[in-house]
Amino acid sequence: MKSKSILMGMICVIIFSIFFWYSLVFAWTWIFDYSTKVEYKLSENVYLYTSELSKTKILFKSGEDISKYKIKSECSIFSKLTYKKWNSYLFDLKFFDNKCIDKNFILVDEKNEIKLQFNINPISESTILTKMLDLKTEELTRLQASLNRKISAYSKYSTYDKDIEANYYTYLYNNRALQEAKYNLWVISNIIIKRSEKYIVPVEWRVMPNQHVRLPNTARPYREEYTDWIHHGWDIYGNFWEQVRALDDWIIVRTVSEFDFSDLSKIKKSKSLSEDDLIRNLDILRWKQVWLKTMKWDVIFYAHLNDVIANLQVWDVVKKWQPLWTIWITWVPDQSYTDYHLHFEVQKNPFSLEKWQSYDVDDYLKWDWLLEWKSEDYILEHQLDYFQN
Repeated sequence: MKSKSILMGMICVIIFSIFFWYSLVFAWTWIFDYSTKVEYKLSENVYLYTSELSKTKILFKSGEDISKYKIKSECSIFSKLTYKKWNSYLFDLKFFDNKCIDKNFILVDEKNEIKLQFNINPISESTILTKMLDLKTEELTRLQASLNRKISAYSKYSTYDKDIEANYYTYLYNNRALQEAKYNLWVISNIIIKRSEKYIVPVEWRVMPNQHVRLPNTARPYREEYTDWIHHGWDIYGNFWEQVRALDDWIIVRTVSEFDFSDLSKIKKSKSLSEDDLIRNLDILRWKQVWLKTMKWDVIFYAHLNDVIANLQVWDVVKKWQPLWTIWITWVPDQSYTDYHLHFEVQKNPFSLEKWQSYDVDDYLKWDWLLEWKSEDYILEHQLDYFQN
């Protein structure tokens, strides 16, 4: 009996020793754990072109003092430590670059050595509009309803109440989700409203043309050898360097600013050209151009331009009535034109689910144009359904 007691005592000592040893190891590891990690993000997204949503918060957990560390990126940002307790470090992050596309961020020490890498998703105005503009109004309306439900569910997080949520960071996270939902709802609602508005005439003090040769679908037989010999848009005659303006709120999706007379030699001529050859020839004949995707989901081709303003780039967002370019002359092989005019076409979005958010130049060129194959009488009767004089 005595020997059994001694044996049991020895076993207990061994078990206790093992447990105590591993406890020391775990405790030692925890106390001297110098690793740094992201514990919390206010949001994975920042909306670069807004005041409040272009800011976020990052909470780091670290076994070393990172009070003097900085967050860096290819974007123009500012970071600041705003709270510290034990091994928790809360940094505020502010974006000043409304075209930032870099998702990679780093935490660096005083020597500028990288201590941690993490991701944040910067969202530009053109990013969110590009996503929304290829959706039908019915689909946008469904998104509206979904966002309204989300806003209702998160409404209790509009102000902080300790009785609602004991964890302050959870409140901040949900409040941010609420603000993002409200913003996205505003964007969608704004698009739907603007889709009910008419386009303005793109040259100030001018009206929509009513002469036969300036309308869509009129014949261009002298181009029969190298195009479909059909006029796809409207011509608005004006003066040299007269300003062209945005006929709607929209995104620039293409610019052609380096056209040279020698480019006309690239036009292919044959009686058996493919559809691709025909539309590419037409593209050359448009000379300097700017293409814009409108709130109404159309793409507008502005052609025969003189100046394409240098600081305007693809994916820039421009606003209705904004002066953008100036009028120049048409340059066509074998024709000596001396008339200054803006040529513009309205290409209708086919809403292909397979191509959503991935349309390219060739796709836009192949879209049907507004009032395609309609008679002259029909166009004259209905063009003011789309444009306001």
